[in-house]
Amino acid sequence: MDCGRYGDQGLPFESLRALSKVEGRIEGLMATAWDLGRNRGLKREYSIIRKGRSLAARWPIRRKEQARAPFRGARRVGGQVMRRHWWWAARLRSLSYAGRVAVASVALAVVAVMASSASADRVVTKSGQTFTGTIIEETDEAVVLQTMSGKVTIPHDTIARIERDGAGGKGRITPAVVDPQKAAEAFEEAREAIRQDDWVRAGSLLEGLLRLQAAAFPQEDRLTATAALVTCYLQEKDSQGAAGALRQRAALAASETDRKRLVAAAEALEASGKPMIGLAAVGRFEEAMEAGTQWKAQQILDIAKQAGSSATVWNAMDRLDRSALGCLARLGEADLYVPGFSQAHRQEVLASLADNIMAGARGAVDDCTIDRKDLARLWQSILDDVKKAAEEAKKAEEAARKAKRSLPAKPPLTLATPDPTIRLYNQKASTYLARRQAAEDGLKNVKPFGEKYEAPALYTDREKEVADLLAKLEDLKYHEMLQGMRERSLISLWRIGGN
Repeated sequence: MDCGRYGDQGLPFESLRALSKVEGRIEGLMATAWDLGRNRGLKREYSIIRKGRSLAARWPIRRKEQARAPFRGARRVGGQVMRRHWWWAARLRSLSYAGRVAVASVALAVVAVMASSASADRVVTKSGQTFTGTIIEETDEAVVLQTMSGKVTIPHDTIARIERDGAGGKGRITPAVVDPQKAAEAFEEAREAIRQDDWVRAGSLLEGLLRLQAAAFPQEDRLTATAALVTCYLQEKDSQGAAGALRQRAALAASETDRKRLVAAAEALEASGKPMIGLAAVGRFEEAMEAGTQWKAQQILDIAKQAGSSATVWNAMDRLDRSALGCLARLGEADLYVPGFSQAHRQEVLASLADNIMAGARGAVDDCTIDRKDLARLWQSILDDVKKAAEEAKKAEEAARKAKRSLPAKPPLTLATPDPTIRLYNQKASTYLARRQAAEDGLKNVKPFGEKYEAPALYTDREKEVADLLAKLEDLKYHEMLQGMRERSLISLWRIGGN
């Protein structure tokens, strides 16, 4: 680092941007200030510098305005004007020159830290954590961020978005002030800058031109400028700027199809947070459009498949048809972005419905296997109650015959009888029977469903599992063998005289 002049000419003050990007330089300044105070025996200065280091370590980094606030006001030190904290003002007058140099170094380090935090990259993870610093390395697997607490490596699959400070390889694209009378010359200058790969200059001119009135910069030139501006931002690794340029171009589109395609590419870049869409790195407008429309088509495919996977009524063929037509209609929207996409991925969507049927049937088999044990227990309890009631009725009849008197008529034990065990059994049996039957109907629909939509693989790929599940569901029609049973009986609602 060029330390400049320490004499009467003034103190060194480098560019704050350069200091904010190189933490090692800041640490060097801090070490220099520390050594000046310690080695020269400047006890008072040493105490002030020590407190200054503590202040620097605790400096707020949330907002540039917050960081600037303590430095409002001015004080001349060694010929330079420096912004300072009130705490420093009361002590600088009494310090020796060497002490002023040391204190100024600490203050410079604090201001550099302040500038670093004001312009920083931010990585937001899917779990909601935010890491702030400077991206020093980026690979397909992870992003490495230099933060005030050290290097942080963040895997790409955990990142929700990346918010960059907008600075590219040569500088930040900012709108240039363009004279409306010289718009044509500025446009030609932007073209020349692109030929020389001066993306910042070209992008700044194009941003300025796009802010002119339509009379000064016509529509046909605006279309060319927006495409070029997207490339400029992508070359400068600014995906958010490129997305904004795509949205500007979408506003100029005469066709609704073109507008939707451009917005899709913008959404893809915004979601990525970097000049990469999916696994494809994009550096030019055409690349962004190709990757962005593919990304949008894939998004639509995922939504259509999710709709198929979440369909709830698949045991009735008409409802299954309705779900299939809805999913395919949604998939058809992808053809606007990638023509022919829906036909190429049609079977994937239909397979999501078939897989949904299979998953539902597997769940029904598992649940019914467990519930059948409860039904067996309740069934046995009811049988015991009926047997006991019959024995008691028989004893009462014999006693009445011996006494030569008749018994009053008693209502038979039926579904309407207020018996809690029977009510509980019938409630469970109703749910059980409905679920088992729905699973069986759904499995039997797989083959005709595949034939109707000319996708026989929907059944042939699942034929063995369909047969296995149907066999299990057939077994689940019957009660488990209970003590005293000669043969297994069908599971049904309890009705006296019908079982």
